[in-house]
Amino acid sequence: MTAAARTRLTEARPQAEPRSDAYDVVVIGAGLGGLSAGAALARLGKSVLVVERQGGAGGYAHVFERNGYLFDPAIHYTSQGNEGELLDVYLKLLGVRDRLTFVHSEIEYGAQFPGLRLTAPVGIEPFIEENARQFPEQAEGIRKFFQLCVDVTRESQQATQRLSLRELDQAVTQLPLLFRYRMATVDDVLDEFVSDPRARGLCGAIWPYMGAPPATGSFIVYAGLLMSTLENGPVYCAGSFQRLADAFSAAIEENGGELILGTEVTRVLLEEGRVTGVTLDGSRKVGTTTVVSNADATQTFERLVGTEHLAKPLRRQLDRLQPSLSAFVLFTATTLDVAAAGLPHEMFVYKHWDHAETHRDILAGKPGGLWVSFPTTFDPGLAPEGEHLVILSSLAPYDVGTPWDDAAEGFTEQMLAELEDLLPGFRESCTFSETATPLTMERYTLNRQGAIYGWDATPAQSTGRRLRQRSPVDGLLLAGHWTEPGAGSFRAIYSGMTAALLALDLEGLPDLLRELESRAR
Repeated sequence: MTAAARTRLTEARPQAEPRSDAYDVVVIGAGLGGLSAGAALARLGKSVLVVERQGGAGGYAHVFERNGYLFDPAIHYTSQGNEGELLDVYLKLLGVRDRLTFVHSEIEYGAQFPGLRLTAPVGIEPFIEENARQFPEQAEGIRKFFQLCVDVTRESQQATQRLSLRELDQAVTQLPLLFRYRMATVDDVLDEFVSDPRARGLCGAIWPYMGAPPATGSFIVYAGLLMSTLENGPVYCAGSFQRLADAFSAAIEENGGELILGTEVTRVLLEEGRVTGVTLDGSRKVGTTTVVSNADATQTFERLVGTEHLAKPLRRQLDRLQPSLSAFVLFTATTLDVAAAGLPHEMFVYKHWDHAETHRDILAGKPGGLWVSFPTTFDPGLAPEGEHLVILSSLAPYDVGTPWDDAAEGFTEQMLAELEDLLPGFRESCTFSETATPLTMERYTLNRQGAIYGWDATPAQSTGRRLRQRSPVDGLLLAGHWTEPGAGSFRAIYSGMTAALLALDLEGLPDLLRELESRAR
């Protein structure tokens, strides 16, 4: 382990008790969404208390250490961290950009199917042409599919999440693709352009990133996930993504905010339907008029607020929305030279060309929707010299028909077999192995059914059809992947930014950035 990593793991913890009895804003949960909201509000002079039930900040970005290995549990790269992109600018305005080193990748991702391995480059044109090259007879359709991903995402970036009736007619004219495809699945769009089953499989390769297969997954979400890193490339946070969480934590505390760990918000207090405070660990009351919840949405409304305070439309919406799949993750280390094998930092691995068949495997309790990450290709200091980390993730249902404690061993063996196929000699070279099941995800995050992406990314549950950030409960705002704009590390950060602007009654993100810039001068 690097000296910097050892320093971070032993640094002083934030205080365990709030210093005041009242705050402008209380943030529930120190995931990236909650940390982002707290950092922006503290920087702009608000008194902020961020409360986290776990012993460390970061949520899915919270690193864990085992025997000299540092593992990122869920986030393996992020977007918008290159020079001049939004995350880069945001961290600079918070005054913490110099705490981080982002490592840029020229590879978008790798994908392995039966008989084919693709390494997709960064850059719109190179990426499209490399995909088209694999299937010359389908090349024109492949180009049109991916170009539509580009065009519809650019339109979506011009749109607001919610439009008034007055704005709707104008938006339909100005954003025709967005409105045409707003309820389309990935398969719906592939039907227009690509007929060959294998070419369709290649075009849909990144669907595990949103958890919903092409047959049911939102095309708008799929296109946005692809485009989030395609133009300028993904970035990895050197030293693990804990550094990013620590940077947001520092922005909170250095600007007068407070972050307390190992403490749970057990109730959001209301009077006449409006937020008046929170209860900590079932006893201590802290006053506030604004709460930002980065917690699971069902937990937030049903346990913390209480169903008796919810209007019927919200209760019906919560009953209707369905959570995403969970995941089974195998964390390993190996003495094999992964870098010499020429494998990209992130790679999808498929037994089938047909993603519907892969999805059936998942629902039957078999590994599927696999992606493998090699973080030490970016950052060798995460493992002892001469070793590499290999993290294999599989989408998984919460319920596989038998207890996960019983199913985990067999699932692990199947995952190890996948790694052996990808890296011959892996079993003999493996120096460390640990697993996380959907029950681990549920226990650590309290996410409903261990859902790793919040709500399932179908057209009916995506973008503006997700829960609104300004909830129907007066004074309660939402952040994180249960709300707009959706799942993913940068989207969680973005949701924290927009929660902050809502708490400040600013008109839009440019106003928030201008306010932060004025503080940075």
